[in-house]
Amino acid sequence: MTVSYNLDVSSVSCLNFFKLLFRWRGSIWKSVANELALWLIGYYAVFVVYRTLLNKSEQGRFVEVAQSLDKALDKCVPLTFMLAFFVTVIVDRWKNIFANIGFIENVAISIATIVRGTDEKVVLSRRTLVRYLVLSQVLVFRDISLKVRRRFPNTDSIVKAGFLHEHEAVMLDKVDCNYNKYWVPVNWASTLLFQLHKDTDITPALFNTVWQELKLFRTNLALLCNFDWVPIPLAYPQVVFLAVRVYFLVCLVARQYVDLNRTSSVDYYFPLLTVFQFVFFMGWLKVAEGLLNPLGEDDDDFECNFLIDKNIATGMAIVDQTYDVCPPMLRDKFADPSFAPVYSEESQKNGTDHALLGSAQTVTLANPEDIVPMVSLQPASPTLFGESGGSSYPRSNSTARLRRKISDALGGGRVRSHSVQPVSYKVEDGNMFSKSLSTPQRPYGVFELSDGFVSTMSLHKKLPKVEEESGSMRSHVSDNEDDDDKLRKVIEQELATHHMDRPQTIHSIHFPINDSGAKF
Repeated sequence: MTVSYNLDVSSVSCLNFFKLLFRWRGSIWKSVANELALWLIGYYAVFVVYRTLLNKSEQGRFVEVAQSLDKALDKCVPLTFMLAFFVTVIVDRWKNIFANIGFIENVAISIATIVRGTDEKVVLSRRTLVRYLVLSQVLVFRDISLKVRRRFPNTDSIVKAGFLHEHEAVMLDKVDCNYNKYWVPVNWASTLLFQLHKDTDITPALFNTVWQELKLFRTNLALLCNFDWVPIPLAYPQVVFLAVRVYFLVCLVARQYVDLNRTSSVDYYFPLLTVFQFVFFMGWLKVAEGLLNPLGEDDDDFECNFLIDKNIATGMAIVDQTYDVCPPMLRDKFADPSFAPVYSEESQKNGTDHALLGSAQTVTLANPEDIVPMVSLQPASPTLFGESGGSSYPRSNSTARLRRKISDALGGGRVRSHSVQPVSYKVEDGNMFSKSLSTPQRPYGVFELSDGFVSTMSLHKKLPKVEEESGSMRSHVSDNEDDDDKLRKVIEQELATHHMDRPQTIHSIHFPINDSGAKF
Protein backbone atom coordinates (compact mmCIF):
# COMPACT_ATOMS: atom_id res chain seq x y z
CA MET A 1 0.00 0.00 0.00
CA THR A 2 2.35 2.67 -1.27
CA VAL A 3 1.78 6.12 0.25
CA SER A 4 1.74 8.77 -2.46
CA TYR A 5 2.48 12.39 -1.56
CA ASN A 6 3.94 13.76 -4.80
CA LEU A 7 0.97 16.04 -5.42
CA ASP A 8 1.50 17.73 -2.07
CA VAL A 9 5.08 18.65 -3.01
CA SER A 10 4.44 19.50 -6.66
CA SER A 11 5.42 23.10 -5.94
CA VAL A 12 7.58 24.70 -3.28
CA SER A 13 5.52 26.23 -0.49
CA CYS A 14 5.85 26.94 3.22
CA LEU A 15 2.77 24.75 3.73
CA ASN A 16 4.37 21.63 2.19
CA PHE A 17 6.06 20.89 5.48
CA PHE A 18 2.74 20.78 7.33
CA LYS A 19 1.09 18.75 4.55
CA LEU A 20 3.66 16.02 5.03
CA LEU A 21 4.12 16.39 8.79
CA PHE A 22 0.52 15.72 9.79
CA ARG A 23 -0.02 12.57 7.73
CA TRP A 24 -0.49 9.36 9.68
CA ARG A 25 -0.37 6.38 7.28
CA GLY A 26 3.24 5.57 6.53
CA SER A 27 4.46 8.45 8.71
CA ILE A 28 7.24 8.59 11.26
CA TRP A 29 4.65 9.09 14.01
CA LYS A 30 2.97 5.78 13.24
CA SER A 31 6.34 4.05 13.10
CA VAL A 32 7.71 5.22 16.46
CA ALA A 33 4.53 5.88 18.47
CA ASN A 34 4.43 2.55 20.33
CA GLU A 35 8.15 2.40 21.11
CA LEU A 36 8.23 6.05 22.17
CA ALA A 37 5.34 5.42 24.59
CA LEU A 38 7.19 2.44 26.11
CA TRP A 39 10.40 4.47 26.41
CA LEU A 40 8.61 7.33 28.20
CA ILE A 41 7.05 4.87 30.64
CA GLY A 42 10.49 3.50 31.43
CA TYR A 43 11.96 6.98 31.72
CA TYR A 44 9.39 8.13 34.29
CA ALA A 45 9.74 4.87 36.20
CA VAL A 46 13.45 5.62 36.70
CA PHE A 47 12.50 9.25 37.40
CA VAL A 48 10.20 8.25 40.27
CA VAL A 49 12.69 5.78 41.73
CA TYR A 50 15.50 8.36 41.72
CA ARG A 51 13.50 11.17 43.25
CA THR A 52 11.35 9.33 45.80
CA LEU A 53 12.79 5.91 46.69
CA LEU A 54 16.53 6.64 46.95
CA ASN A 55 18.22 8.30 49.92
CA LYS A 56 20.90 10.98 49.61
CA SER A 57 23.88 8.64 49.37
CA GLU A 58 22.14 6.41 46.83
CA GLN A 59 21.15 9.47 44.84
CA GLY A 60 24.79 10.57 44.83
CA ARG A 61 25.92 7.24 43.39
CA PHE A 62 23.07 7.42 40.83
CA VAL A 63 24.27 10.87 39.75
CA GLU A 64 27.83 9.59 39.25
CA VAL A 65 26.60 6.68 37.16
CA ALA A 66 24.27 8.89 35.08
CA GLN A 67 26.94 11.49 34.37
CA SER A 68 29.59 8.95 33.40
CA LEU A 69 27.14 7.18 31.07
CA ASP A 70 26.10 10.46 29.48
CA LYS A 71 29.72 11.43 28.75
CA ALA A 72 30.70 8.09 27.21
CA LEU A 73 27.46 7.22 25.42
CA ASP A 74 27.94 9.05 22.12
CA LYS A 75 31.58 7.93 21.88
CA CYS A 76 30.81 4.25 22.38
CA VAL A 77 27.75 4.03 20.08
CA PRO A 78 28.25 5.94 16.77
CA LEU A 79 24.60 5.86 15.76
CA THR A 80 24.87 8.37 12.92
CA PHE A 81 27.57 6.44 11.08
CA MET A 82 25.94 3.04 11.60
CA LEU A 83 22.48 4.14 10.51
CA ALA A 84 23.70 6.16 7.51
CA PHE A 85 25.69 3.27 6.05
CA PHE A 86 22.95 0.72 6.79
CA VAL A 87 20.15 2.79 5.25
CA THR A 88 22.28 3.43 2.13
CA VAL A 89 22.67 -0.32 1.57
CA ILE A 90 18.98 -0.96 2.18
CA VAL A 91 17.79 1.80 -0.17
CA ASP A 92 20.05 0.54 -2.98
CA ARG A 93 18.62 -2.95 -2.53
CA TRP A 94 15.08 -1.53 -2.51
CA LYS A 95 15.67 0.27 -5.82
CA ASN A 96 16.98 -2.90 -7.48
CA ILE A 97 13.95 -4.90 -6.36
CA PHE A 98 11.54 -2.37 -7.84
CA ALA A 99 13.54 -2.12 -11.09
CA ASN A 100 13.09 -5.89 -11.63
CA ILE A 101 9.52 -6.30 -10.42
CA GLY A 102 8.30 -7.05 -13.97
CA PHE A 103 6.02 -5.07 -16.28
CA ILE A 104 4.34 -6.80 -19.24
CA GLU A 105 4.08 -3.92 -21.73
CA ASN A 106 7.34 -4.43 -23.66
CA VAL A 107 6.95 -8.15 -24.20
CA ALA A 108 3.22 -7.80 -25.04
CA ILE A 109 3.92 -5.13 -27.67
CA SER A 110 6.66 -7.30 -29.18
CA ILE A 111 4.25 -10.26 -29.41
CA ALA A 112 1.51 -8.13 -30.99
CA THR A 113 3.94 -6.63 -33.51
CA ILE A 114 5.65 -9.85 -34.64
CA VAL A 115 3.05 -12.59 -34.22
CA ARG A 116 0.67 -11.44 -36.97
CA GLY A 117 -2.69 -12.89 -37.88
CA THR A 118 -6.38 -12.60 -37.11
CA ASP A 119 -7.45 -16.24 -37.28
CA GLU A 120 -8.58 -17.84 -34.03
CA LYS A 121 -5.45 -19.94 -33.48
CA VAL A 122 -3.04 -17.03 -33.82
CA VAL A 123 -5.15 -14.77 -31.59
CA LEU A 124 -5.37 -17.52 -28.97
CA SER A 125 -1.61 -18.01 -29.22
CA ARG A 126 -0.92 -14.34 -28.49
CA ARG A 127 -3.26 -14.36 -25.49
CA THR A 128 -1.78 -17.59 -24.18
CA LEU A 129 1.76 -16.22 -24.40
CA VAL A 130 0.79 -13.27 -22.20
CA ARG A 131 -1.11 -15.49 -19.76
CA TYR A 132 1.84 -17.84 -19.35
CA LEU A 133 4.16 -14.96 -18.50
CA VAL A 134 1.77 -13.52 -15.90
CA LEU A 135 1.26 -17.05 -14.52
CA SER A 136 5.00 -17.32 -13.97
CA GLN A 137 4.88 -13.97 -12.15
CA VAL A 138 2.04 -15.23 -9.94
CA LEU A 139 4.02 -18.35 -9.01
CA VAL A 140 7.01 -16.21 -8.04
CA PHE A 141 5.08 -13.55 -6.14
CA ARG A 142 3.10 -16.03 -4.05
CA ASP A 143 6.41 -17.40 -2.72
CA ILE A 144 8.04 -14.07 -1.90
CA SER A 145 5.07 -11.85 -0.97
CA LEU A 146 2.72 -12.65 1.89
CA LYS A 147 -0.04 -10.51 0.39
CA VAL A 148 -0.02 -12.53 -2.84
CA ARG A 149 0.20 -15.75 -0.82
CA ARG A 150 -2.99 -14.80 0.99
CA ARG A 151 -4.69 -14.24 -2.37
CA PHE A 152 -3.45 -17.50 -3.93
CA PRO A 153 -2.97 -20.00 -1.09
CA ASN A 154 -2.89 -23.05 -3.44
CA THR A 155 -2.98 -24.09 -7.09
CA ASP A 156 -6.79 -24.36 -7.10
CA SER A 157 -7.08 -20.64 -6.30
CA ILE A 158 -4.87 -19.84 -9.29
CA VAL A 159 -7.13 -21.97 -11.52
CA LYS A 160 -10.24 -20.22 -10.23
CA ALA A 161 -8.59 -16.82 -10.87
CA GLY A 162 -8.16 -17.78 -14.56
CA PHE A 163 -4.37 -17.72 -14.76
CA LEU A 164 -4.17 -21.50 -15.07
CA HIS A 165 -6.43 -24.12 -16.72
CA GLU A 166 -7.18 -27.42 -15.02
CA HIS A 167 -5.30 -29.53 -17.57
CA GLU A 168 -2.35 -27.13 -17.27
CA ALA A 169 -2.44 -27.52 -13.48
CA VAL A 170 -2.25 -31.30 -13.93
CA MET A 171 0.73 -30.94 -16.27
CA LEU A 172 2.38 -28.54 -13.83
CA ASP A 173 1.99 -31.02 -10.97
CA LYS A 174 3.39 -33.85 -13.09
CA VAL A 175 6.65 -32.00 -13.75
CA ASP A 176 9.25 -34.13 -12.00
CA CYS A 177 11.33 -31.45 -10.28
CA ASN A 178 12.09 -31.22 -6.59
CA TYR A 179 12.69 -27.48 -6.82
CA ASN A 180 10.54 -24.52 -7.80
CA LYS A 181 8.61 -24.63 -11.05
CA TYR A 182 8.56 -20.95 -11.92
CA TRP A 183 10.26 -21.74 -15.21
CA VAL A 184 7.52 -24.12 -16.48
CA PRO A 185 5.10 -21.45 -17.82
CA VAL A 186 8.01 -19.63 -19.50
CA ASN A 187 9.05 -22.91 -21.09
CA TRP A 188 5.50 -23.40 -22.38
CA ALA A 189 5.58 -19.89 -23.83
CA SER A 190 8.92 -20.58 -25.54
CA THR A 191 7.61 -23.82 -27.08
CA LEU A 192 4.48 -22.07 -28.33
CA LEU A 193 6.54 -19.25 -29.80
CA PHE A 194 8.75 -21.72 -31.67
CA GLN A 195 5.70 -23.47 -33.10
CA LEU A 196 4.44 -20.11 -34.36
CA HIS A 197 7.85 -19.53 -35.91
CA LYS A 198 7.59 -22.77 -37.85
CA ASP A 199 3.92 -22.45 -38.86
CA THR A 200 3.90 -18.75 -39.78
CA ASP A 201 6.21 -16.37 -41.61
CA ILE A 202 8.10 -15.23 -38.50
CA THR A 203 11.73 -14.89 -39.51
CA PRO A 204 14.55 -16.02 -37.19
CA ALA A 205 15.46 -12.40 -36.45
CA LEU A 206 11.91 -11.54 -35.41
CA PHE A 207 11.63 -14.76 -33.42
CA ASN A 208 14.80 -13.84 -31.55
CA THR A 209 13.38 -10.37 -30.75
CA VAL A 210 10.33 -11.81 -29.00
CA TRP A 211 12.40 -14.53 -27.34
CA GLN A 212 14.77 -11.94 -25.87
CA GLU A 213 11.81 -10.10 -24.33
CA LEU A 214 10.50 -13.35 -22.83
CA LYS A 215 13.93 -14.12 -21.43
CA LEU A 216 14.30 -10.62 -19.96
CA PHE A 217 10.93 -10.94 -18.20
CA ARG A 218 12.00 -14.28 -16.70
CA THR A 219 15.37 -12.83 -15.67
CA ASN A 220 13.68 -10.01 -13.74
CA LEU A 221 11.59 -12.56 -11.84
CA ALA A 222 14.69 -14.61 -11.11
CA LEU A 223 16.40 -11.53 -9.65
CA LEU A 224 13.42 -10.99 -7.34
CA CYS A 225 13.84 -14.55 -6.11
CA ASN A 226 17.55 -13.93 -5.53
CA PHE A 227 16.85 -10.88 -3.39
CA ASP A 228 14.36 -12.88 -1.33
CA TRP A 229 16.50 -16.00 -1.01
CA VAL A 230 19.70 -14.19 -0.02
CA PRO A 231 18.96 -11.23 2.27
CA ILE A 232 21.53 -8.95 3.87
CA PRO A 233 23.62 -11.01 6.34
CA LEU A 234 21.68 -11.34 9.57
CA ALA A 235 24.46 -9.99 11.78
CA TYR A 236 24.36 -6.60 10.05
CA PRO A 237 20.72 -5.65 10.84
CA GLN A 238 21.11 -7.26 14.26
CA VAL A 239 24.02 -4.98 15.13
CA VAL A 240 22.20 -1.83 13.96
CA PHE A 241 18.85 -2.67 15.55
CA LEU A 242 20.50 -3.66 18.84
CA ALA A 243 22.74 -0.58 18.90
CA VAL A 244 19.84 1.85 18.54
CA ARG A 245 17.74 0.18 21.22
CA VAL A 246 20.62 -0.21 23.66
CA TYR A 247 21.51 3.45 23.14
CA PHE A 248 18.07 4.63 24.24
CA LEU A 249 17.91 2.04 26.99
CA VAL A 250 21.02 3.62 28.51
CA CYS A 251 19.41 7.03 28.00
CA LEU A 252 16.76 6.07 30.58
CA VAL A 253 19.46 6.66 33.20
CA ALA A 254 21.96 8.90 31.42
CA ARG A 255 19.42 11.55 30.40
CA GLN A 256 17.79 11.97 33.81
CA TYR A 257 17.94 15.49 35.15
CA VAL A 258 20.07 15.22 38.31
CA ASP A 259 20.74 18.27 40.46
CA LEU A 260 21.10 17.27 44.11
CA ASN A 261 22.34 20.68 45.23
CA ARG A 262 19.46 22.51 43.50
CA THR A 263 21.88 24.92 41.85
CA SER A 264 19.39 25.60 39.04
CA SER A 265 15.97 27.12 39.49
CA VAL A 266 14.64 25.11 36.51
CA ASP A 267 13.63 21.50 37.01
CA TYR A 268 13.20 19.45 33.84
CA TYR A 269 10.37 16.96 34.13
CA PHE A 270 10.19 16.15 30.42
CA PRO A 271 13.28 15.08 28.37
CA LEU A 272 12.42 17.17 25.31
CA LEU A 273 15.76 16.93 23.44
CA THR A 274 16.08 13.22 24.12
CA VAL A 275 12.56 12.66 22.78
CA PHE A 276 13.52 14.53 19.60
CA GLN A 277 16.60 12.37 19.31
CA PHE A 278 14.51 9.23 19.85
CA VAL A 279 12.05 10.22 17.12
CA PHE A 280 14.82 11.01 14.62
CA PHE A 281 17.02 7.97 15.18
CA MET A 282 14.23 5.48 15.74
CA GLY A 283 12.33 6.86 12.73
CA TRP A 284 15.48 6.44 10.66
CA LEU A 285 15.74 2.85 11.86
CA LYS A 286 12.07 2.17 11.06
CA VAL A 287 12.67 3.35 7.49
CA ALA A 288 15.39 0.73 7.12
CA GLU A 289 13.19 -1.96 8.68
CA GLY A 290 10.38 -1.16 6.24
CA LEU A 291 12.68 -1.25 3.20
CA LEU A 292 14.33 -4.55 4.12
CA ASN A 293 11.44 -6.44 2.51
CA PRO A 294 9.37 -4.15 0.26
CA LEU A 295 7.17 -7.09 -0.79
CA GLY A 296 5.55 -7.38 2.64
CA GLU A 297 2.43 -5.82 4.15
CA ASP A 298 3.68 -2.46 5.40
CA ASP A 299 2.20 0.86 4.33
CA ASP A 300 5.00 1.58 1.86
CA ASP A 301 5.45 -1.92 0.42
CA PHE A 302 4.96 -2.63 -3.28
CA GLU A 303 1.48 -3.37 -4.62
CA CYS A 304 2.14 -6.86 -5.97
CA ASN A 305 -1.50 -7.88 -6.37
CA PHE A 306 -2.22 -4.67 -8.24
CA LEU A 307 0.73 -5.34 -10.56
CA ILE A 308 -0.56 -8.84 -11.35
CA ASP A 309 -4.03 -7.49 -12.23
CA LYS A 310 -2.52 -4.66 -14.26
CA ASN A 311 -0.21 -6.97 -16.24
CA ILE A 312 -2.92 -9.45 -17.24
CA ALA A 313 -5.39 -6.71 -18.25
CA THR A 314 -2.82 -4.59 -20.11
CA GLY A 315 -1.21 -7.57 -21.85
CA MET A 316 -4.53 -8.93 -23.13
CA ALA A 317 -5.59 -5.50 -24.37
CA ILE A 318 -2.33 -5.13 -26.31
CA VAL A 319 -2.33 -8.53 -28.04
CA ASP A 320 -6.09 -8.84 -28.67
CA GLN A 321 -8.34 -5.84 -28.12
CA THR A 322 -6.06 -3.26 -29.74
CA TYR A 323 -4.19 -5.66 -32.05
CA ASP A 324 -3.70 -4.24 -35.56
CA VAL A 325 -5.74 -1.17 -34.65
CA CYS A 326 -4.47 2.19 -35.80
CA PRO A 327 -6.38 5.45 -36.34
CA PRO A 328 -6.67 6.80 -39.90
CA MET A 329 -3.87 9.21 -40.75
CA LEU A 330 -4.72 12.89 -41.14
CA ARG A 331 -2.54 15.90 -41.71
CA ASP A 332 -1.57 17.32 -38.33
CA LYS A 333 -1.76 20.97 -37.24
CA PHE A 334 2.00 21.20 -36.80
CA ALA A 335 2.42 21.25 -40.59
CA ASP A 336 1.08 24.82 -40.60
CA PRO A 337 4.08 27.22 -40.46
CA SER A 338 2.03 29.71 -38.45
CA PHE A 339 1.07 27.16 -35.80
CA ALA A 340 2.02 28.17 -32.25
CA PRO A 341 1.95 26.11 -29.04
CA VAL A 342 -1.43 26.17 -27.31
CA TYR A 343 -2.01 26.27 -23.56
CA SER A 344 -5.15 26.43 -21.47
CA GLU A 345 -5.95 29.77 -19.88
CA GLU A 346 -5.74 28.27 -16.41
CA SER A 347 -2.21 27.01 -16.99
CA GLN A 348 -0.98 30.51 -17.87
CA LYS A 349 -1.90 31.87 -14.46
CA ASN A 350 1.14 30.15 -12.98
CA GLY A 351 3.52 31.46 -15.66
CA THR A 352 5.18 29.78 -18.62
CA ASP A 353 8.24 27.59 -18.79
CA HIS A 354 11.58 29.25 -19.42
CA ALA A 355 13.60 28.30 -22.48
CA LEU A 356 16.48 25.90 -21.92
CA LEU A 357 19.62 27.64 -23.15
CA GLY A 358 23.30 26.88 -22.94
CA SER A 359 25.27 28.75 -20.28
CA ALA A 360 27.38 30.54 -22.93
CA GLN A 361 24.63 30.90 -25.53
CA THR A 362 23.69 34.45 -24.51
CA VAL A 363 27.27 35.75 -24.71
CA THR A 364 27.82 37.74 -27.95
CA LEU A 365 31.46 37.90 -29.04
CA ALA A 366 30.85 38.82 -32.66
CA ASN A 367 27.89 39.89 -34.74
CA PRO A 368 26.70 37.55 -37.52
CA GLU A 369 27.81 40.04 -40.21
CA ASP A 370 31.27 40.59 -38.72
CA ILE A 371 34.32 39.18 -40.48
CA VAL A 372 36.45 37.44 -37.85
CA PRO A 373 40.18 37.34 -38.72
CA MET A 374 41.65 33.86 -38.33
CA VAL A 375 45.32 32.84 -38.23
CA SER A 376 47.01 29.48 -38.81
CA LEU A 377 49.33 28.00 -36.21
CA GLN A 378 52.63 27.13 -37.87
CA PRO A 379 54.62 24.03 -36.86
CA ALA A 380 57.49 26.16 -35.52
CA SER A 381 55.17 28.30 -33.37
CA PRO A 382 56.35 29.17 -29.85
CA THR A 383 53.11 27.58 -28.60
CA LEU A 384 54.14 24.20 -30.04
CA PHE A 385 57.72 24.58 -28.77
CA GLY A 386 56.47 25.20 -25.24
CA GLU A 387 58.34 28.51 -24.94
CA SER A 388 55.31 30.69 -24.32
CA GLY A 389 53.92 28.87 -21.27
CA GLY A 390 50.52 28.24 -22.81
CA SER A 391 50.15 31.79 -24.18
CA SER A 392 50.18 32.83 -27.80
CA TYR A 393 52.91 35.41 -27.01
CA PRO A 394 56.56 34.61 -26.23
CA ARG A 395 57.58 34.73 -22.59
CA SER A 396 60.21 37.24 -21.55
CA ASN A 397 63.64 35.69 -20.93
CA SER A 398 64.15 37.79 -17.80
CA THR A 399 60.81 36.60 -16.40
CA ALA A 400 61.67 32.97 -17.11
CA ARG A 401 65.07 33.34 -15.39
CA LEU A 402 63.44 35.00 -12.39
CA ARG A 403 60.96 32.17 -12.07
CA ARG A 404 63.71 29.57 -12.23
CA LYS A 405 65.68 31.38 -9.51
CA ILE A 406 62.63 31.54 -7.24
CA SER A 407 61.90 27.86 -7.85
CA ASP A 408 65.50 26.88 -7.04
CA ALA A 409 65.48 29.04 -3.91
CA LEU A 410 62.29 27.35 -2.69
CA GLY A 411 63.80 23.90 -3.23
CA GLY A 412 61.87 22.96 -6.36
CA GLY A 413 64.74 21.71 -8.47
CA ARG A 414 62.54 19.64 -10.74
CA VAL A 415 63.68 18.66 -14.21
CA ARG A 416 62.07 20.86 -16.86
CA SER A 417 60.59 19.15 -19.90
CA HIS A 418 61.10 20.56 -23.39
CA SER A 419 59.17 20.15 -26.60
CA VAL A 420 61.55 19.02 -29.36
CA GLN A 421 60.49 19.07 -32.99
CA PRO A 422 61.83 16.64 -35.61
CA VAL A 423 64.02 18.04 -38.43
CA SER A 424 63.71 16.89 -42.05
CA TYR A 425 66.94 16.22 -43.93
CA LYS A 426 67.68 15.79 -47.62
CA VAL A 427 70.57 13.35 -47.98
CA GLU A 428 72.53 12.36 -51.01
CA ASP A 429 71.30 9.20 -52.73
CA GLY A 430 73.32 6.13 -51.84
CA ASN A 431 74.42 7.64 -48.55
CA MET A 432 74.59 5.27 -45.61
CA PHE A 433 72.05 7.46 -43.77
CA SER A 434 69.57 7.61 -46.64
CA LYS A 435 67.20 5.01 -45.15
CA SER A 436 67.26 6.28 -41.61
CA LEU A 437 66.85 9.95 -42.57
CA SER A 438 64.37 9.52 -45.41
CA THR A 439 61.44 9.57 -42.92
CA PRO A 440 60.84 11.93 -39.98
CA GLN A 441 63.03 10.85 -37.07
CA ARG A 442 63.08 11.74 -33.39
CA PRO A 443 65.98 14.18 -32.85
CA TYR A 444 66.97 12.38 -29.65
CA GLY A 445 67.88 8.88 -28.60
CA VAL A 446 67.92 6.86 -25.40
CA PHE A 447 71.30 8.27 -24.34
CA GLU A 448 69.94 11.82 -24.75
CA LEU A 449 66.97 11.09 -22.47
CA SER A 450 69.32 10.07 -19.67
CA ASP A 451 71.54 13.09 -20.37
CA GLY A 452 68.81 15.64 -19.69
CA PHE A 453 68.30 16.56 -23.39
CA VAL A 454 71.67 18.30 -23.43
CA SER A 455 72.59 17.53 -27.03
CA THR A 456 69.02 18.00 -28.20
CA MET A 457 68.70 21.39 -26.60
CA SER A 458 71.82 22.65 -28.34
CA LEU A 459 70.18 21.75 -31.62
CA HIS A 460 66.81 23.11 -30.54
CA LYS A 461 68.20 26.52 -29.61
CA LYS A 462 69.49 26.99 -33.16
CA LEU A 463 66.06 26.54 -34.71
CA PRO A 464 64.43 29.76 -35.82
CA LYS A 465 61.85 31.30 -33.49
CA VAL A 466 58.45 32.49 -34.56
CA GLU A 467 56.21 34.90 -32.74
CA GLU A 468 52.82 36.35 -33.60
CA GLU A 469 52.97 40.08 -34.22
CA SER A 470 50.13 42.36 -35.45
CA GLY A 471 48.08 39.36 -36.60
CA SER A 472 50.81 37.91 -38.87
CA MET A 473 53.64 35.42 -38.35
CA ARG A 474 57.20 36.76 -38.79
CA SER A 475 60.42 34.80 -38.69
CA HIS A 476 63.33 36.09 -36.63
CA VAL A 477 66.73 34.64 -37.40
CA SER A 478 69.91 35.45 -35.47
CA ASP A 479 71.83 38.36 -36.99
CA ASN A 480 75.17 37.91 -38.83
CA GLU A 481 74.74 34.13 -39.08
CA ASP A 482 74.20 31.94 -42.07
CA ASP A 483 71.50 29.62 -40.63
CA ASP A 484 71.96 26.78 -43.09
CA ASP A 485 75.73 26.60 -42.61
CA LYS A 486 75.48 27.07 -38.87
CA LEU A 487 72.90 24.32 -38.41
CA ARG A 488 74.91 21.98 -40.66
CA LYS A 489 77.95 22.46 -38.42
CA VAL A 490 75.89 21.82 -35.29
CA ILE A 491 74.60 18.50 -36.67
CA GLU A 492 78.14 17.41 -37.56
CA GLN A 493 79.33 18.30 -34.05
CA GLU A 494 76.49 16.30 -32.51
CA LEU A 495 77.34 13.23 -34.58
CA ALA A 496 81.01 13.51 -33.63
CA THR A 497 80.18 13.96 -29.93
CA HIS A 498 78.28 10.66 -29.79
CA HIS A 499 80.85 8.78 -31.91
CA MET A 500 78.56 8.28 -34.85
CA ASP A 501 79.83 8.02 -38.41
CA ARG A 502 79.64 11.31 -40.21
CA PRO A 503 77.55 11.38 -43.40
CA GLN A 504 79.59 11.97 -46.51
CA THR A 505 77.79 15.10 -47.62
CA ILE A 506 74.80 17.02 -46.35
CA HIS A 507 73.69 19.13 -49.25
CA SER A 508 70.89 21.15 -47.69
CA ILE A 509 68.51 21.44 -44.80
CA HIS A 510 64.98 22.37 -45.78
CA PHE A 511 62.74 24.67 -43.79
CA PRO A 512 59.05 25.34 -44.53
CA ILE A 513 58.47 28.61 -46.34
CA ASN A 514 55.51 30.87 -45.57
CA ASP A 515 53.66 33.02 -48.04
CA SER A 516 56.00 35.99 -47.51
CA GLY A 517 59.10 33.93 -48.29
CA ALA A 518 60.42 33.82 -44.73
CA LYS A 519 61.95 30.58 -43.51
CA PHE A 520 60.52 28.79 -40.52
